[in-house]
Amino acid sequence: MPVIEVKDLHKTFKRQDGTKIEVLKGITTQIEKGEKIAVIGSSGSGKSTFLRCLNRMEEPTSGTINFKGENIVDPKCDINKVRQKVGMVFQHFNLFPHLTVRKNLTLSPVELKLMTQEEANVKAQELLARVGLADKIDEWPDRLSGGQKQRVAIARALAMNPDVLLFDEPTSALDPEMIGEVLDVMQELADSGMTMYLVTHEMGFAHKIANRILFIDGGVISEEGQPDEVFNHPKQPRTKEFLSKVLRH
Repeated sequence: MPVIEVKDLHKTFKRQDGTKIEVLKGITTQIEKGEKIAVIGSSGSGKSTFLRCLNRMEEPTSGTINFKGENIVDPKCDINKVRQKVGMVFQHFNLFPHLTVRKNLTLSPVELKLMTQEEANVKAQELLARVGLADKIDEWPDRLSGGQKQRVAIARALAMNPDVLLFDEPTSALDPEMIGEVLDVMQELADSGMTMYLVTHEMGFAHKIANRILFIDGGVISEEGQPDEVFNHPKQPRTKEFLSKVLRH
């Protein structure tokens, strides 16, 4: 059974003037345990909306999203239970500024009674060591660099022992010199077997890390395949056009 299976997913937004814009126009795909899928496409193509639908941070208009066989779009689904197992790493970190790094990592596991405070503290120390920030456990978020904040955010997502991690353009808010330190952590996660869905502009990293590339254009999956196929032998004219622009440097 796939970890996530998406069938005919649509998402329509209503503008302030009452007109509607259809952002997702029928996406069908799945992700198997241990797969790393990179989602690429131009701004406004629907790729981040698609990712945010996968844990219902955006409510789909229609279609189904099955997580381990359960349709999470069903109103009877306890989406908070699902979110414990579908971790999310945001573009802008979303750390709690009024809590220390330790508290950012331990808050949810303790509040949800998944761990005692002592257990969560041990886990936080282990995870921060894993992302190279063991010495920052009692630091405040505003005293960290952007790259450090994002590594803390990844550690926080891992604190819930997720089955899959969703990354929404995790390096696009970082200065260029900080991108590498975050990608190194993500590479280590990929190597460890973590199931990952990644929306990214980092084409070289996508090529290196992914088992499969999804190119989303105009709210549909325009092309998908293994990285070498999509990057070196794209079939669709629109994919060729997009890659020629983003890869020319």
